[in-house]
Amino acid sequence: MDTTLDSGTNASTTSTGDAPRNLLGRPATRHRGTDIDGATLEPEALRVRDLDLNALIGATTFEGALAHLWFDVAPGNTAHGKHEAAIRTRLAAFASALAPGSAAQSVAADLGAAGVAPVFAAASGLLRGFDDVTARMPGNAPDDADLDTMLLCAAAAPFLLHAAIEGRPFAAGTDGGASLDTAATQAQRMLVLTGATRHDAQAQAAMDMLLVAWHAGFGYITPTVLAPRVAIGTGVTLTQAIASGFLASGPSHVGAALEAMHWLAALARSVPGGIDAPPAAHDAAGRAAIDAALDAKHTLYGFGHPLFVADPRPPHMRGLFAAHGFDGAYVTLFDACCAQADARRALRPNIDFLTAATLLELGVAAPSWGVGVGLGARIAAMAAHAVERRRRPAFGVNSATARRLLAAVPVGWL
Repeated sequence: MDTTLDSGTNASTTSTGDAPRNLLGRPATRHRGTDIDGATLEPEALRVRDLDLNALIGATTFEGALAHLWFDVAPGNTAHGKHEAAIRTRLAAFASALAPGSAAQSVAADLGAAGVAPVFAAASGLLRGFDDVTARMPGNAPDDADLDTMLLCAAAAPFLLHAAIEGRPFAAGTDGGASLDTAATQAQRMLVLTGATRHDAQAQAAMDMLLVAWHAGFGYITPTVLAPRVAIGTGVTLTQAIASGFLASGPSHVGAALEAMHWLAALARSVPGGIDAPPAAHDAAGRAAIDAALDAKHTLYGFGHPLFVADPRPPHMRGLFAAHGFDGAYVTLFDACCAQADARRALRPNIDFLTAATLLELGVAAPSWGVGVGLGARIAAMAAHAVERRRRPAFGVNSATARRLLAAVPVGWL
């Protein structure tokens, strides 16, 4: 195992000297309450360790994004390259240990077959744990146990979600002939486990962009990251805290991608000729569908944002798709829907809508992957935030500070 996995030091743990201190008496952080990531409004942007998330999307792999997030070393740095390679190796090793099956996958499969929502069935698999998987791992675990837990959970997530969606663990050779044998990266394994029909270079690049786009950026205001930060303060394990992040997803958070996949798939089927129809037919169908939805005052899943006027990720990624030659019927539908929603109501797409269109373009059939891909990538931020929070007092502050803050909170605020 490359020792770069256990030799890094986060900038957030270095001495802050005489840095300004905030309301809680702590040194000021780089982002709002955290040194990991956060959103800005002027300009509207998502930042991870001081880098614009859009500067990472398309410029580094998912493994590279994890190296940047965990070790606080920017891509292009020699140390970053070593961390990225070590993370890629460790994720692949975990995937090899997961491929024969595991108790956690069986739990997820049984619950999925019983009708439990796949994301929640996968969370139950996380709660079951991976002792049988780690027993199959060769050599000694690296010294950074938290990093290793994050990587294990990230590697396991697509296996758990596949088991929950299909009602059985993944079996090489029986899933449409797909194989993990040549899948060296997380993006390549995601293409296999999601059942994607496209595995070309453009498909791999698109999946990598999705994973990087979802892995971090909002700080702890997003429920799937806030829940692990709160949970870790009660003394649960890091894996249990990550499971709480899965349980914090729903139709109003991450789940919009599932609804958008349903909607876009139905829209494509309604076009004479289906996905093989000419682009002009898809363009007309997308614009007409937006008009019909807005006229009927139906919810447009995947449009709008609770924080931003415009999610900065979709236009950036759409430009990268064009540069990489990643195109097709669903990308055309995406473009048409976005143009019409903007023209009619100045509505902009969020990452959920682009995720839905991208997965359908990749040939992913199960809408639950619209949620699964995002949550599987966001395990990175869940773990990083939980570890940062765990270094503080159990409930974030000591008793004296908690009493002072409570007295200042207006009654009925929450």
